[in-house]
Amino acid sequence: MAGRGVPLRFVVVGAFLADCIVNTARLPNWGDDLEARSIRTSPGGKALNQAVALARLGAHVTAVGVIGADSLGRDVLATLRHEGVDVSKLQIREKATTPVCVCLVGDDGATSFLYHLGEEVAPTADVIRAADAAIHHADAVLMTFEAPLPALRVTIESANRHGSRLLLQPAPPLREPADLAALPWNGVDLLVPNEAEARALVHGEDPEVLAAEDLAAAVARTLAVPTVVVTLGGAGCVAHSAGTSRHYPAHRVVEVIDSTGASDAFAAALALKLTGGGSESDAIHSALSAAAFAIKRPGGYESMPFAVDLHAAARR
Repeated sequence: MAGRGVPLRFVVVGAFLADCIVNTARLPNWGDDLEARSIRTSPGGKALNQAVALARLGAHVTAVGVIGADSLGRDVLATLRHEGVDVSKLQIREKATTPVCVCLVGDDGATSFLYHLGEEVAPTADVIRAADAAIHHADAVLMTFEAPLPALRVTIESANRHGSRLLLQPAPPLREPADLAALPWNGVDLLVPNEAEARALVHGEDPEVLAAEDLAAAVARTLAVPTVVVTLGGAGCVAHSAGTSRHYPAHRVVEVIDSTGASDAFAAALALKLTGGGSESDAIHSALSAAAFAIKRPGGYESMPFAVDLHAAARR
């Protein structure tokens, strides 16, 4: 575990893929023939964005997942290495195709996503077990729902066994309610859903009638997770812990360019501050600064902040 002056050690578990970023004036309808403003590919995915953000903010990061031995996979690997992320636990499959997520970005910075994560690049339970030594030495593990259910269980159990904090961003939402019940939620220390993901986690009461500011408490009550932070886009976030909910307004941004990586920047900055012993208030203000930084810049991992960016924001 990290000590004074030693970088915190994180393991990031999820899907490492390529983003196809399409800038368009509006979303197409079936049968439309539209010309996009621009189309480009870039290494991406939630896990890659979070790994890059944590590394840029000063953590030692190990990526755990699977990529194909194709040109996209090589780009992912090169980007992670360039950003200083340990890729020794990232498995490369010779006959697998690195997945692509299509990110549609509107003129107002709003986004929609199309993706498919094939079984051949899924971070399975065996992939997690192969990274057990890295989890053992980690201060915290940050994971998403991009892994199959057995891998999610193994990740939580491994982090708990080794005394590593387990931080979960539940995206994309699990399709089956039974899968939610099958997870060992008592092993999750911090849950960071957005509003739609939070509503998908609530059962036993009608999630659609809950006000946004009540969602964090409802999720905490449903799953018995000690700390829940629900992000609300331009409305900021609501945190619930120790039986109390608190609302934090978003940092003011004059112009939103691209919100693609905002939630990943938020989750990474929040996880880093809390794992380092920071207060909830300081951690959330750092996370909101990271998200505000990201949405003012195009792209996913490219928009992740460096520590100096958050220090500058804190001084303003």
